[in-house]
Amino acid sequence: MVPPAHVLLAEDEPMIGRILEFKLGREGHRVTWVRTASEAERVCRDEEVDLLLCDVTLEEDGRTLCRRLIDSGLQPRSGIVLMPEQRSENGERLAREAGARDVVIKPFKPTIVAAKIKELLSTGT
Repeated sequence: MVPPAHVLLAEDEPMIGRILEFKLGREGHRVTWVRTASEAERVCRDEEVDLLLCDVTLEEDGRTLCRRLIDSGLQPRSGIVLMPEQRSENGERLAREAGARDVVIKPFKPTIVAAKIKELLSTGT
């Protein structure tokens, strides 16, 4: 069993944010939902974060945020999961090149996201 974790959700789309916040909360995780890359960076700097689930289309490209967190040593303990759009050409490849530990392609099923997070948290870094 995976212990509850602090999951930072960086998502500017209200419906997606509410769905993921609800689902991950039901899984027992503490979810901090922010809507901008700058807020996500502040939380990573000020709090212990186990995993960052980050949209790539925030006010700043999520891949840029991913690289900056890794380069500055602020990467969450279990890594970063980036969420590119399915229609984004090379989205998964570019996310992994940015240092993402894993990728969730939008659109997605919340149960799949929760299972992926559970797997990542159970295997650590």
